Amino acid sequence: MSFFDNTKIAGWGLFLVAILSIISAIISIYNGAVKEGDDRLALVVAGIGALLAAFIYFGFGNSVRKGEIDKKIDVLAQFVKTVGLATIVASLFGAIAGTWGVSISTWSNVGMIILGIIICWIAGKINDGKTTNFDRILWIILVVIFLVFFILRLSGAFGGAWYDILASILMAIVYLYMLIFMFDSDVRKRMGI
Repeated sequence: MSFFDNTKIAGWGLFLVAILSIISAIISIYNGAVKEGDDRLALVVAGIGALLAAFIYFGFGNSVRKGEIDKKIDVLAQFVKTVGLATIVASLFGAIAGTWGVSISTWSNVGMIILGIIICWIAGKINDGKTTNFDRILWIILVVIFLVFFILRLSGAFGGAWYDILASILMAIVYLYMLIFMFDSDVRKRMGI
């Protein structure tokens, strides 16, 4: 099995990103709790949302790492669903936090909740067993999105705290895996390409 055919490696990447995200969220909660000013509660609540989102990634990454989810089409669908769910959870807490703090926008988080719901709906279309024109369009959109996020995450590796740099590198690897999985013959067949 070649390096990029092994879904467990992508799972390890997500698993490690989740651990780093958990550490980052705990640091954010702590920093919010000790900060002076009106935003203390808001920053703690937003940090709790980030922590819960990190646990969502942790659960998915652990399932892929253990081989419980091993088909590439299933990994892709679950990855997109995980991104959607984590976006909803983090944004829900961010929206709540926005009602208490001036540095967090409630309405941008409400928009992200809506985006997260759309992402979850799209995840359901990836491996729903039907091959439609929408699947072909979705395949193209996902290839572009995974490529863009690979580049963005790779560029994020050039600054910040050590755990942010490491998380950016690991997520770049995960997005590269998702991009390569899109070109797998079974995935292309299931999506009508």
